[in-house]
Amino acid sequence: MIGELDPIEGNWYHHLDKGQDFMVVDVNEREGTVDIQYFDGDIEELEMEEWEEMDLEEIEPPEDWTGPLDDLESDDLGY
Repeated sequence: MIGELDPIEGNWYHHLDKGQDFMVVDVNEREGTVDIQYFDGDIEELEMEEWEEMDLEEIEPPEDWTGPLDDLESDDLGY
């Protein structure tokens, strides 16, 4: 699915070549960039051209989707 998925803030994706899951945290159309955050918390900024060349599939959020969120308290989850 190279280049077929648009980056949508808050959606999770799986990079088929690297085997990594990540969430899109920002799409800046004016600058042509996509900020992603991997489950381990690392953040990466991609050029839109890089995004379009990635082999991706959209996935459901991980069961414990709070992994990349450093300062989230359990009260913030709304359970």
